[in-house]
Amino acid sequence: MATYRLLTPPDEREEIYPYRRVWTSVVIESGILFGIAAIIYVLVNFIGIPIPGILARPLNVILALLPAGLWLVFSLWRERSAVEPRRRLFAVALITALAANAIAIPFIETVLQPERWLSLSNAVGRVIGYTFTIGVVQEVLKYIVVRYLVWDDELRVRLDSIAYTLASAVGYITVLNLSFVFSNTVTPDIAAMHIVDNVAANIAASLIVGYGLAEVRFDNPNPFLLTSMMALAALINGLLVPLRAGLVNAGFSLLGATPNLLFGFVLSAAALAAIMFAISFLFNAAERRAREAAAREV
Repeated sequence: MATYRLLTPPDEREEIYPYRRVWTSVVIESGILFGIAAIIYVLVNFIGIPIPGILARPLNVILALLPAGLWLVFSLWRERSAVEPRRRLFAVALITALAANAIAIPFIETVLQPERWLSLSNAVGRVIGYTFTIGVVQEVLKYIVVRYLVWDDELRVRLDSIAYTLASAVGYITVLNLSFVFSNTVTPDIAAMHIVDNVAANIAASLIVGYGLAEVRFDNPNPFLLTSMMALAALINGLLVPLRAGLVNAGFSLLGATPNLLFGFVLSAAALAAIMFAISFLFNAAERRAREAAAREV
């Protein structure tokens, strides 16, 4: 008797994506950081849990190092499990931190000193001043590190530029946070709010620069495009500093003077979320155009 075997098509498995998904990492890291900062603020200001003075400085240092710790776990460690891991991420973060500590932050604080001459300026003057001091110095330094460490042989796909600019941002943020907590005697809730502000501004600006790098490398080798993205990243810093200060020092508040910090917190979260959404949309559109162009060539 003849036997018949039913032929079935082979299982169609999802194609393995060889690189770590950068957007997932940055959303998780930012979400955890903002969540911890919000919890600390609520515990101290709304529930009234006191933090002994002897614990304030160690807790502030832990908070200052938290963005770097989250990046090590959700970005650098996860990179090890990728089929094609990105190299030199830690080198980019470390060299940016060293350059920030040796050059950028001392130059801003001891030479430019924007807080001394911008405090009495009007709103437009403060935006311009912070853009051309804090914004330009931060973004140029981070760009230089990424440009000379990974441009030649590490940018293989578009999102590589985001991964490396975020690594540079983490290095800069870490030094900036440590400089703040060691230079100021503040309670952990205030330190947490300040650290969130630093993280939001630096990550948002680095996403913009990362987009510019990707476009120049893979699609539009126009130096003016990258220059405009650098200028926009510096402007983000210049805008957020006076806007946060205005909200924090506003005459209205929730439960007195201190809770005004929540308005700055909301501004930072909203700005970061909006820029993440916009840059993600632009990256998806660029990748779709690249796929369509490749399909037409076939």
